[in-house]
Amino acid sequence: MNPRKSSPSPPLEERAGERRSYSFLPEPGSWRGGPFFSPQTASWEAGPRDKAPGKPSLFFTRVGPPLPYPLSPKGGEGKHALAALLLASCRLAAIAVALVVAVLPASPANLTVRVDGSRGAPRLVVNGKPVRARMFFGGPGSSPVRIEPAARRVDFEFTAEHDSRGTGTLHFRFGQVPGDVYLDDIAVVEVPSGKAVMPMADFENGSDSFSRDWMTWPTGAANTVGDVAVEPAVGAGGTAGLRVRLKQPASGGWPDWHIYHVPTMELLQGHRYRVSFWARAEPARDLAVAVYRPGEPFIRLGGPPGPFEAQIKMAASAGVNFVSFPIEMPWPEPGKAVDWAAVDSACDQVLGANSNALLLPRFGADPPAWWRKANPGEVMTWEDGSRQTQGVVASPLYRKDAAARVFALVEHLESRFGEHMAGYHPCGQNTGEWFYQGTWENRLNGYAPADRIAWRRWLRGRYPTDAALQAGWGDPAAGAAGAEVPAAAERRAAPNGALRSPATEQPLIDFAAFQQETMADLVCELASAARRASQGRKLVVFFYGYLFEFGPVRLGPSTCGHYALRRVLECPDIDVLCSPISYFDRGIGGSAPAMTAAESVALAGKTWLAEDDTRTYLGTGDFPGKVDGAKDLAETRTMLLRNLAEEASRNFATWWMDLGMTGWFNDDRMWDDMRRFAAVDESLLRDPQPYRPQVSAVIDERAMRLTSASAWRLTEPGIYQARRPLARLGAPYGQYLLDDVLRGSVPARLRIFLNAWQLSSGDRKQLAIVTRQGCSVWCYAPGLYDGSRESADSMREVTGFRLVPVSPAKAWATPTDAGRKAGLKTAFGTDGPLAPLFAVTDATTAENLATYPDGSCAVALRKRGAGWSFFVGAPGLTPDLLRVAAVRAGVHLYTDEDCNVYANGRLLALHATRDGALTLDTGRKGPVRDGLSGAPAGSGPSFTLKLKRGETRVFLLGP
Repeated sequence: MNPRKSSPSPPLEERAGERRSYSFLPEPGSWRGGPFFSPQTASWEAGPRDKAPGKPSLFFTRVGPPLPYPLSPKGGEGKHALAALLLASCRLAAIAVALVVAVLPASPANLTVRVDGSRGAPRLVVNGKPVRARMFFGGPGSSPVRIEPAARRVDFEFTAEHDSRGTGTLHFRFGQVPGDVYLDDIAVVEVPSGKAVMPMADFENGSDSFSRDWMTWPTGAANTVGDVAVEPAVGAGGTAGLRVRLKQPASGGWPDWHIYHVPTMELLQGHRYRVSFWARAEPARDLAVAVYRPGEPFIRLGGPPGPFEAQIKMAASAGVNFVSFPIEMPWPEPGKAVDWAAVDSACDQVLGANSNALLLPRFGADPPAWWRKANPGEVMTWEDGSRQTQGVVASPLYRKDAAARVFALVEHLESRFGEHMAGYHPCGQNTGEWFYQGTWENRLNGYAPADRIAWRRWLRGRYPTDAALQAGWGDPAAGAAGAEVPAAAERRAAPNGALRSPATEQPLIDFAAFQQETMADLVCELASAARRASQGRKLVVFFYGYLFEFGPVRLGPSTCGHYALRRVLECPDIDVLCSPISYFDRGIGGSAPAMTAAESVALAGKTWLAEDDTRTYLGTGDFPGKVDGAKDLAETRTMLLRNLAEEASRNFATWWMDLGMTGWFNDDRMWDDMRRFAAVDESLLRDPQPYRPQVSAVIDERAMRLTSASAWRLTEPGIYQARRPLARLGAPYGQYLLDDVLRGSVPARLRIFLNAWQLSSGDRKQLAIVTRQGCSVWCYAPGLYDGSRESADSMREVTGFRLVPVSPAKAWATPTDAGRKAGLKTAFGTDGPLAPLFAVTDATTAENLATYPDGSCAVALRKRGAGWSFFVGAPGLTPDLLRVAAVRAGVHLYTDEDCNVYANGRLLALHATRDGALTLDTGRKGPVRDGLSGAPAGSGPSFTLKLKRGETRVFLLGP
């Protein structure tokens, strides 16, 4: 999200009798460009559209019996006749049993939803049948109540989803806008009897009118925004009323301040109730109003009707039956019974809107407050000694307990809703996406006692003896038994520049590896629990692997925990990995990049799911992607269509995400595009096409562990932003792990090695084989480290160029005459110094395509055997540079102009970066049809289109 806010959300305090559950917990990062990731379920409950910083609330509703499974196989009508015929012969009884079983429809309780990656194009399969990997994500909640300066009476009705058990309470939340709100004549009555279930609050008895029956939260110093007062002549008809005054908090972070009626109301499940009140506000604002039953967790009983069910129905009408939604993960104290009411209610609500729904709930796996209090040494701890609400990732106790709760939840859902359960999505850590809490902030974790114990255990596994550890660290006093977590000052330092030197900073590199691997191991342990509890029949989904997205982290990408993707890919218990579409380059005219090495995910037989939280024209709130949101329906539709086209071409799954829980996708015209795209999806289901683009962007996750606290100057332009020029090259590209390239699994013609900074002798020999033909682009400092030593010979072996360190004022590459002649048009790099930095010393004039400000060679291109070697020293890339390389590599360019291109097999899609004519080279003769309407669009191999910036066109090539 751009720009990012610098103030972290303050921790919320608990109080007796009040628990709240947020299903979104976005944690704003500390600077521009950093991604916001998806929601997680935490242990707080509040009203919808709650305006605590970045925290829209979700709630849980109706409990009821499961609905009949809608996808039971048909065609078994003759089974009884067949059984009778076979059983007529006692001698054939055993055969009869076998044959009857063979023709029986699959039991709903045995529903299987998994991923089939056997044909190189991973597909979701339900009971063995491939299905569209298109989903909807939303959450239950209430629509906001708009209050203007002109007073009005508000009333709404709801059916209580649960009994209140005599503790019902009405809550008002006022948002994050300073100003005044006036309330009067607040009442809750039963319909149709008119019986009051809460005494009308008319505030005619002075301050006691509020203090007797109402409360505020939080109180004391935690309340930095609100106060209330009963005042004369401010209510309905000039009578007394309640004045609520809100001010901007000095810290910038709004607490979840609200008022609520003392919990005394008696409401009965299934009964109808009406809430009414008089209100006005200066300035205008949205109120969040709802009725709850306090407990563990709070249970929402009702509120103004929301858009959740409507969107589920729209999705179903477009053939989208997968529904992802947040639920609680009950984690009671020992000896206390588990309350499944909120979990069951959330599932029932989805099924009430679509009886054919396949449920994919997400739930938080962070420990509750009682657990943290009981196990303080296992709680995530910052450099200043403060604690967070997450458990220590490496803690065996936390892992064991979290896995047990995941197992229990999945087991319960399988027993209760097994015929509807598509899979399970455990979430945790920062915004539920399994990167370390606070990654985007200026603080470091890892200082709990459990971290120290786990770190020492990890070192004993990495180094078989203390002598080996001493040799590896270059420290004769080192020992695993006494090793301490590196001090924050060391972790913040960058004595060798953007990259850590293995010769002098191996303890820091090891600690980065420890943090990545332990996060991956936790993910795998929770995945195993979900797999076992579902008896191997259901999807297991995790956020993980954002290898490109963490390039801009200010304390270094190596602090995030996501650079152990191979470990996760080798986990047999995970079917789907996912992330939001990148928050970089996602707006109109952008490419909507993937955050990960998505094609390596597919090579591992798993599905990558792109969470499409595009801010549609109906988007609300201050969420990531706001800057790049759609301003109207037309922009919304073209962005969503672009995203679908990319997902189809790369065999991605997706869910359209109502991020604000306020109806971002509550317009059937959006879903009409999903309907029209079904023909494209279904053709690929029938004839799956592995995505094997001619261009590969290669990232080494091990090398990212070498990044220091100043690495963002390198990795922001060189990793994070590199996806923009790659997308505008004029040909589709894939994103791969280096180890797949070394294995020979990436048959691309053009290979862009973004961070091959540390290569062993074996790696270099294998790369020499892999790169014999085509063109290889070597970025920044390829082969810099040969094991633990810095090696100019290694760099020359890799690139074919002699490279030396340089120190220009800026790491900026400006095309030379030879470069401009070759096709380089644009200067690029970092507008400041960067260390280390390398220049070519043996390039001829013709090979020297760009120079640093000091005149040394920053970019060079050389024929090397049957292929080409392209050294790019300045961080970053440009589309024209990549086209120069693509031509040498023999890559087919669909266009030689900047345009976002997605293609696979017969599918070709474009998303225009500018207005104007575009010449398209399909690479084949024959007709070109519009992929959605089927209408003729042109004839290959070449034709010209007129496009508007942001326009998306989807084509099918051939007859």
